[in-house]
Amino acid sequence: MMSNVILKNWSVRGYNNTPYTAPECQRFCLYGEVYGHPRFPDGKEIETSPIQASIKNLVETNNTVYELGEADTSYLLWCEENGIKVDSENPIKIRDIK
Repeated sequence: MMSNVILKNWSVRGYNNTPYTAPECQRFCLYGEVYGHPRFPDGKEIETSPIQASIKNLVETNNTVYELGEADTSYLLWCEENGIKVDSENPIKIRDIK
């Protein structure tokens, strides 16, 4: 059984977006401290590949499924100041464009 890869003190960031990227085409990734990843030592700060899917506190990127620990406090403060509600049970929302 494969162990979980955990991301602590995480935040959401834009991924290779430019000022000319249309809002519906923007991609996002996670940034935080990783634990249990086969390529990185525990506690290393990483930026993930783009977010592909999420359910509850599990987020899938191109190559890895991350279990989210606590979010970064400065990220949560920024969200609060900008009127963005972060649901601790399901913190990452993916827009499905049809």
